[in-house]
Amino acid sequence: MRIAYICADRGVPPGGRGGSATHVREMVRALVARGIDITVLAAAAEGAPAVLPCPVVDLQSGPLCAELRSRIAKTAHADDEGVRAAHESYSLLLNDPLTAALDAMTPAPDIIYERQSLWSVAGLETARRRGIPYMLEVNAPLVEQQRQYRELGLAATAEAIEGLLFEHADRVLVTSPALIEYARSRGASRRAVRVLPCGVPAQMLGAPDKRDRTGVGGERERFVVGFVGSLKPWHGIDVLLRAFRKLHRLHMSYRLLIVGDGPLREEIERYLRVNGLDVYADVVGSVDPSEVARYLSRMDVGVAPYPALPSFYFSPLKIWEYAAAGVPIAASESGDLPRLFPHKVAALLHPPGSASKLAAHIELLRTDPEVTARLTRRARQVARAHTWDRLAARFDKIAADLLRTRRRPPQ
Repeated sequence: MRIAYICADRGVPPGGRGGSATHVREMVRALVARGIDITVLAAAAEGAPAVLPCPVVDLQSGPLCAELRSRIAKTAHADDEGVRAAHESYSLLLNDPLTAALDAMTPAPDIIYERQSLWSVAGLETARRRGIPYMLEVNAPLVEQQRQYRELGLAATAEAIEGLLFEHADRVLVTSPALIEYARSRGASRRAVRVLPCGVPAQMLGAPDKRDRTGVGGERERFVVGFVGSLKPWHGIDVLLRAFRKLHRLHMSYRLLIVGDGPLREEIERYLRVNGLDVYADVVGSVDPSEVARYLSRMDVGVAPYPALPSFYFSPLKIWEYAAAGVPIAASESGDLPRLFPHKVAALLHPPGSASKLAAHIELLRTDPEVTARLTRRARQVARAHTWDRLAARFDKIAADLLRTRRRPPQ
């Protein structure tokens, strides 16, 4: 099976450090390990050839793209609205090199598989023109997300592209059940939608966790509350900070470890400084994916303190990593998490936005090693069923079934 894997979002570099980049990278690696022939076509390809075990096509490699980016940088900087329109228009123009790259692939791919982005439509157009099945991966309600948390200038265009992709995709792979209804509301047929969540590398499920969890009886010097992820509003960092303030007043052993970067970093560091907590916290910023396991080994609890959101559509990589690494989980009772990691069975779940409940759950994990051991054992079992190789096997079956259906002679 030959697949053209499109990642046309310039904010998702497959060679990068964020969760989206990790998703792309790990899925590609797992599919290649199954013997699938993949070519990745990326709008942000820097560093990707070094970390992906397959050919990578840089959609911005042409001299015209380089000159256009330079001109945008020089002329659009004075006006925020102008900058936004220029960058959105530039992303639309990348459909041209994407079409050329797809047409140049020899032999032609059996399937075009695209991680949805706001402005990319060439993959669908090429698939329809050449009679190739088109599969769409949906990780978020992109148009709604962009409008709420960032800025969206060409909204009508983005909505039209999204509708085309959902309506005409042969298969729509959503990363959480919460996205099923969203996909259908945008035109996806009931038969087209499948759930394929995020996963965890099998190697993270090595030997059982051996760290000392003796609890208050041993009066450990440090109890590290850890967070891994981007520092963005929808990740509930403010909830974590309020909970940590309560915890540090309760017991001096508490430490905070934040692994990740983003627009809220300066605000986080200011909060810690103003409240006299900066000496008890370590905000390490973005780290190479190969370093994540080392930071997880320092954590005594891993948190995912999501706030109350109108729609919780995440399949959080951090939860899978905590579970696989044997780090007990304290998370919001959001989305699909209660089904995957039931409260008091595989995690401790609190109402979204509740700093007091989060703090109470973390304190329970510090003081009760038996609860901690039971929760981590069960969470690791859940993670074992969601490794990237298992998810790649599911993708392989979905794709193979699609090809058989498309090639079936008419009755």
